[in-house]
Amino acid sequence: MKGIACALGIGAVVGYAATVGSATDETKGAGRAPAGRPSTVSIADAPAPARDIPTDPHELAVAYAEMSLKVVQLDYQKMTDLQSRVRGSISNSQLDRVEGLVRAAEDNLRLAKAGNTSRGAMNVVRAREAVRTAEQVWKTAQQVKVAANAISDIELSRLRMLVELEKLSLARAEAAAATDSPLDDLAWENDQLRDEMSRLRYRFEALTARR
Repeated sequence: MKGIACALGIGAVVGYAATVGSATDETKGAGRAPAGRPSTVSIADAPAPARDIPTDPHELAVAYAEMSLKVVQLDYQKMTDLQSRVRGSISNSQLDRVEGLVRAAEDNLRLAKAGNTSRGAMNVVRAREAVRTAEQVWKTAQQVKVAANAISDIELSRLRMLVELEKLSLARAEAAAATDSPLDDLAWENDQLRDEMSRLRYRFEALTARR
């Protein structure tokens, strides 16, 4: 069971990347404007391993959100450091994905501090960020198409459809959150996981078929 849970967790994370960034790996090494990038965290800000765990539910939720944000900030910093040392080592889609995770973690922290840590609210944050990331990936692909004609028309159409798909997913997440029913929120999460696993399987089969 632990192996299955681990696989599902990995699938959810990697599937998210596949959802919005499967084609724009072809943009690897393209220039990016520094404006709008999320903030990073200094390694010195990392807490000591021996840290008291809050017992108050609100304080625990805030502490968890803060730590989650620091982790993704360091993930982002690690990627940008590698990109600065080895130009072209990180694709635009990878940076877009991690930037999106940082923004989502920042939104989750704001919700936690405000005392709104319901599943529905968190799901809406995830869905909104998925829309924003899908739009960014599609715009980047359009630029690459114009500059180098390195992306097919079919792939551009696919990326555009993914934007619409994420918008529909956001509408579903908002509708589920409005019902204030944990079952509706869980149903949305299950659908997301199922779709992400399906896309991951497609990506894996496509990669192995090339060998």
